Amino acid sequence: MSPLIQRLEAMLEAGTDNLLLRFGLGKAYAELQQYDQAISHLQQAVVFDPLHSSSWFWLGRAQYEQGLLDEAEKTLGKTVQVATEKGDSQTVKMAQVFLRRVQKAR
Repeated sequence: MSPLIQRLEAMLEAGTDNLLLRFGLGKAYAELQQYDQAISHLQQAVVFDPLHSSSWFWLGRAQYEQGLLDEAEKTLGKTVQVATEKGDSQTVKMAQVFLRRVQKAR
């Protein structure tokens, strides 16, 4: 487990729980290819802020990497919607790349 994850998990255990903590944990777990943990934290992140396009993207990416193609397709579609509304064109492009990967994986 990385030092970052250890610190963030300790914060969570101490009672801190917010968007940035959950997003940080989810992204860190995804980067370590621990997708179950990543998905769990990122699902909480989008509950904290349903308009946080980066949380939606990383959730969809983790679902894709875990082989949850139906869920990934829905989540990445939501990513495109949220990111477009916010004017976050880079996240839109990244989500579209992963949507194409989902379609190819079918």
